[in-house]
Amino acid sequence: MQSISDNEFSVINFLIRNFSERFTIRGIAKELNLSAAGVHSILKKLEKSKVVVAEKLGTGLFYNINLNSSVAKHLAAIVLLGFLELKKPDLEEVKDDIKIAAFDGKNMLIVSNDRTIEDKLAGKGFNLIILAEEELVEKISSKDKAVIEIIKKGVVIAGEGLLIDMIKRGMRY
Repeated sequence: MQSISDNEFSVINFLIRNFSERFTIRGIAKELNLSAAGVHSILKKLEKSKVVVAEKLGTGLFYNINLNSSVAKHLAAIVLLGFLELKKPDLEEVKDDIKIAAFDGKNMLIVSNDRTIEDKLAGKGFNLIILAEEELVEKISSKDKAVIEIIKKGVVIAGEGLLIDMIKRGMRY
């Protein structure tokens, strides 16, 4: 894969952020306000590069990000780091205790084995969800609404590679 157009990046971003759902070409096109023919062309290019995988279910062909591909993992990390103009909270005092931190503007998801960080982050002006790694995998697997929304709409402040691994482990179709 040589380069990525804006529309290709939009499709990759959409598939990564919506990893917990299945989408057809038409579904992706509708969500991104692109033509079905354009999305088809993009998905074929991404499939050839092993960034996405297609799965036939009944009469439908559904696409998802291929987290077995190192290229897709790198693109996922870029997407999850985000380019949003979002004021990210200062986590300096707990940075050594966290494995993953994701923030959507009002909710903070933290993966850590140290539950005392809750006291250190109290009163910072956001809702806090603290989970161990296996708890996050289970929340992803069960499609926990709060966790999925933070990943879908937020930015990753720390631990994007580990989050991608947790998503991969939690994805089951």
